[in-house]
Amino acid sequence: MLSMIHKYDEVGMREISKYISRKHNDHRDFYSLTALIEAKYINFTGPIPKFKETGEVNSYILAQTLQAYSQGEGMQQYKDVTLFGSEGDAALYLGPKGIEYFHARQELRKGWFLVALLSLVCSIASGIVVGNFSSLEQNSQIENIEKNT
Repeated sequence: MLSMIHKYDEVGMREISKYISRKHNDHRDFYSLTALIEAKYINFTGPIPKFKETGEVNSYILAQTLQAYSQGEGMQQYKDVTLFGSEGDAALYLGPKGIEYFHARQELRKGWFLVALLSLVCSIASGIVVGNFSSLEQNSQIENIEKNT
């Protein structure tokens, strides 16, 4: 899902819910998205419920909210959450850690490509050097044989 959000920059909640593996067919299926939102890998344009005391994300209510969005358009209700049809579709987009994650992957890929290219160049260069030394050694052996005969 993170790759899909990265590819399209922003994905509607109702759209991405079609691609979620639904094992329980309830809010528990959205805990992975909730964890990505809490960890700041992705952000959510919809309401993000937080505890008043600590300001931390209330994962349970957020998972219920995501489940309500996945039920379709119009007024939706799931347990403690009610969405009115006027909200439209909320979207998911990459957060700061998500951007950092994909940037690091891209840099790592460039690094491996550079290592492979340098290895190839070194292999070719060493082959040329060894080939030249071998031909020089053969020439000196031939000269020694000609001198002795």
